[in-house]
Amino acid sequence: MTDPLLPGDPERLGSVRLLGRLGAGGMGRVYLGRTTGGRLVAVKTVHAHLAAEPHFRERFRREAAAARAVTGAHTAAVLDADPASPVPWLATAYLPGVTLRGAVAAAGPLGVPAVRSLGAALAEALTSIHGAGLVHRDLKPSNVLVTAEGPRVIDFGIARALGDHGLTAAGDIVGTPGFIAPEQITGGSPVTAAADVFALGAVLAFAATGRNPFGDGTVAILLYRAVHEEPDLAGVPVEIRGLVADCLDKEPGQRPSVAAVLERTADPGSPLWWREEPLRSLVQGDEEDRPREHTAVVPTKRVTAPGPAPRPVPARAGRHRQLARRGVLVAGATTLTGLLGVSVVRGWGSPGPDGAQPDLEKGSAKPGALRWSVTTEFEAIDALLPTGGTVLLHGTLTGGSTGYVRARAASDGARRWELEASADVPHMWGVVDGNLVAPDVGLPVVDVGSGKSRVEADPIQRLPARWVAVVDGTVVSSYADEDDEKELEAVDPRTGASRWARELGGTEPPAVLGGTMLLARALRWEVLGVDAASGRTLWTYEGFKAGGDQLLAAAALPDAGNFGLLTTAGKLHIVRARGGERVAVAAETFPVTPGATAVGEAGGTGLLATAGTLHGFDPESGERRWRRPTLGVETSWQPRTGGLRGPVTAGGPGSAGGPVLHWSKADTLQALDPRSGEPRWTRRLTGIAKVPPVVAGDTVYAAAGDTCTALRLADGTPLREWVLPGIIDQLASDASGWYGRVGTSEVRAYNAVDG
Repeated sequence: MTDPLLPGDPERLGSVRLLGRLGAGGMGRVYLGRTTGGRLVAVKTVHAHLAAEPHFRERFRREAAAARAVTGAHTAAVLDADPASPVPWLATAYLPGVTLRGAVAAAGPLGVPAVRSLGAALAEALTSIHGAGLVHRDLKPSNVLVTAEGPRVIDFGIARALGDHGLTAAGDIVGTPGFIAPEQITGGSPVTAAADVFALGAVLAFAATGRNPFGDGTVAILLYRAVHEEPDLAGVPVEIRGLVADCLDKEPGQRPSVAAVLERTADPGSPLWWREEPLRSLVQGDEEDRPREHTAVVPTKRVTAPGPAPRPVPARAGRHRQLARRGVLVAGATTLTGLLGVSVVRGWGSPGPDGAQPDLEKGSAKPGALRWSVTTEFEAIDALLPTGGTVLLHGTLTGGSTGYVRARAASDGARRWELEASADVPHMWGVVDGNLVAPDVGLPVVDVGSGKSRVEADPIQRLPARWVAVVDGTVVSSYADEDDEKELEAVDPRTGASRWARELGGTEPPAVLGGTMLLARALRWEVLGVDAASGRTLWTYEGFKAGGDQLLAAAALPDAGNFGLLTTAGKLHIVRARGGERVAVAAETFPVTPGATAVGEAGGTGLLATAGTLHGFDPESGERRWRRPTLGVETSWQPRTGGLRGPVTAGGPGSAGGPVLHWSKADTLQALDPRSGEPRWTRRLTGIAKVPPVVAGDTVYAAAGDTCTALRLADGTPLREWVLPGIIDQLASDASGWYGRVGTSEVRAYNAVDG
């Protein structure tokens, strides 16, 4: 098929031969190319209708010219560009690698020497960028590529020439919340090189802890925190905390210069941390195989097959490295430059005259076969949620300003309904009694079957919810009103009618047991038990006041009728849910990592995941029963309705007798007996784990890299393996099988296996 964007020869632009398509979006497409001299390049083209806009073409011309002046060992060089072409294009060095965000997710936070080395590399990259008269403006973990030759800063696409403010509309905020400097948000002072230093500090904090220094939340919350609140650096090692804090100073003039950062991080003996396992397997493949892999992974003419055929499950020689290489090739080259940053919105569309849906590929009903797949080109899919014969997809239309929730039939992928929503990625949506509850993306209570709101209009017209909890048939959410007063609102999910509202100050997402919500407010040392039916405070727990400790994480321990509260000092408090009395405080102090610690329960045992260790504890005394190495909360604990995470167990939360499933290592899945902590089975799989496993009936599905494996729950026997076109970024399951999201462009549904 001839690509309609490319004039003439569809496989060549100038002297560059196009080997395959790497990515696409509403602004353009990205191709893997090879120059006449044999060099691999990433070629980014602009849609013709955008090129017809003088404003866009002028911006493209200016910034492409400035970006070509950037040179340096730690940047991705812009090699050529043709803004005057009927289809403007830009060619950059092709760098196989994995983003820093992906590397930390797969291998954990970096050690102090590696963080220092990263800081020096980023400072050198910024020196090159600033030397060309540019401010990057969007330095973040996903714009730092870890390659076989070290870290590289990519995407100067939204960079602006120093002092040039002529081509951006007033009020525009360019950058990523959580990493952009306060002056980029408020417009109170010019955006200079100091803004990149702020972002550098945020990136180093992320690399050292695995979490963003301003936490998680909606765009509005992250922007507010960056301007008005101090970053959370509790988990940053003391050796680098001072540097990170200086970089994150809210006053641009108080931040160190890039040269000063380089001086404070430079070390001639710094380690080559990207060449150590498990990062080495992520970023480096067999050199002699690369040209063949480049061509095979991204064919110029895309063909969607009904799914890979069954194949033997035992590991093949070299498979681990091949998997890593495939994932790396995708991760290192699919990023669209921010130069292509103009919004173009495409509607949901209608089936063709024969009922065909152009984004849907039908499959087979055979066990284990691909049932259907949805592939998007002008939109992003960032979350999926299967429920009751329906699969809900959340995504963003081109340009990132408009979101949607769409319902598809789980049986065949057919469209059912669509609603406009916030573009924020939902982190606390869920389904309650057949109703979608998604206040974080601005939706009212919605009937899953029809897509109709339970009320005429959303009863809560405020900022997006800060958290949501489902308690005994009541949906309770925390909002901020126009005066930034924090309020709680309880809604009947069947009708959408408000049950009660209460102003309670800033609160954290609650643990729930029966009809009681455990809420921490103010500075998280005041803990309340609140009745979900009435909003009335039932009791106050004041056990943190004396030592000035604060609540870090909490969970219900239903078998004992208690709450488990873990503090920032690592102390575990057991509190009676009925009256709020202190039952016990564990004698042991647990290691904690803010943002990467969670409390849960399974089979009558309390669970605590933190600092690379999974602990089992007695739900009455808090005393530790056992401990096991674990890959971490993000990789092993599933998100649940409301935003909190919980352990993966057979039969769902709180099920008795089923094992606790987690990744003990980056490539090893383990099923633990919750009471003893002893492994029922351990299975090493192909690839690097990124997402938690899921359970459907008697089958466990585990995704690592681009491979998903089905295993028998009882003994871990592998039943079948599938290889998808790219890294699996989300995994879900229901009675009919499993679903995998590949990046933001594809969702695949597979039938359950026999076994």
